[in-house]
Amino acid sequence: MNEKIEPLIRLAKKLLLWLILPLVLVVFAFILGEQFEVGRLAAIASCEGSMNTNACVRSKGYLSYAPHYPDLTRRYFGGFARMIGGDLGASYYVAPPPPVAVPKASDAPADEDADEPEEKKPAPSNKK
Repeated sequence: MNEKIEPLIRLAKKLLLWLILPLVLVVFAFILGEQFEVGRLAAIASCEGSMNTNACVRSKGYLSYAPHYPDLTRRYFGGFARMIGGDLGASYYVAPPPPVAVPKASDAPADEDADEPEEKKPAPSNKK
């Protein structure tokens, strides 16, 4: 080969090995983790109206608390995607359900008989 082209080919090989290949691997790991997160959020959304949300989410293969994944592979890829995606502006926060409305003591009637109208008593007669 030409002596001027040989250093350029060597540089291109090093660039491919040390820059482009790791970048492709990082992007692939982010996309894979993002798919795991989308699946987790979809499972949580589908279990939103169920009576026991924790059991429903667990039946779909996820945990309802902080690690979110029972196995390490999905946990690491999902955590990596949440870290990078959070820096890019994505939100993976799942809002907790609103608290149950408990009636206040002032809202409840003081006496059950207070709701019923009192019986009318005959007026006293004015006969003398």
